[in-house]
Amino acid sequence: MTDLELAIASAAAAADAIADIGSVTTAQFKDCEARGDVDPVTAADEAAERAILGLLLQHRPDDNIVAEESGGTFVSGRQWIVDPLDGTVNFLHGVPSVAVSIALYEGQSPLVGVVHEIFSGEVFTATTGGGAFLDGQQLHVSDRALGHSLIATGFPYDRQARAAEYATGMGAVLAKVRGIRRMGASAVDLAYVAAGRFDGFWHSDLGPWDVAAGALLVTEAGGSVTGYSGLPLDIETFDSIIATNSRIHSDLQSILGA
Repeated sequence: MTDLELAIASAAAAADAIADIGSVTTAQFKDCEARGDVDPVTAADEAAERAILGLLLQHRPDDNIVAEESGGTFVSGRQWIVDPLDGTVNFLHGVPSVAVSIALYEGQSPLVGVVHEIFSGEVFTATTGGGAFLDGQQLHVSDRALGHSLIATGFPYDRQARAAEYATGMGAVLAKVRGIRRMGASAVDLAYVAAGRFDGFWHSDLGPWDVAAGALLVTEAGGSVTGYSGLPLDIETFDSIIATNSRIHSDLQSILGA
């Protein structure tokens, strides 16, 4: 089984585990004062992660794993970066923007990325140098200019402390683009940039599992991914992300004050 095949199979196993549990309306909340009650974890998150880790440990026992719910430490070698259920708040409310995100990195360098949308069943895949695909069809970012662009974003978990800052950035972007969407699942947002549905995406205060697979999808579809500063994304230490169709990248950076 290739690394890509393993990532696809692991994401499918997670989707099956989530389907077996069905709807969930209760959650626990992660122990972080700044995040309060906006960062839940459910039985579905935990079941999906167990399904993924079971396959990864079976087929790649020597690889490192960094997963949202069980944690892990970054290493210089091969490491799987796993979000078993991106969009947990959406899942709790029955909103269909929910995905499994699995990436394989060699240190800081991506090798494989898979985003499996739970409700639609769409599977986005990418390998470094091999392109990005949706259910076997190659993906390309859009060529839309800023004024015709549809941009995605999300709200930081520490919103109480940063609400005014983020509202300022949101207003500045909104004045220059066709529209803004807030889907609630960063892996889906990035996959949609790769597919040309969105023309750009920006966010801060994310975990590596939120963006590891999606960032590779965007770059392999011809887009650009950096931090707000314009520097390449460091998957271990990044604190912000801008992903675009490349055409609007510098414009979006400038608007956000990067």
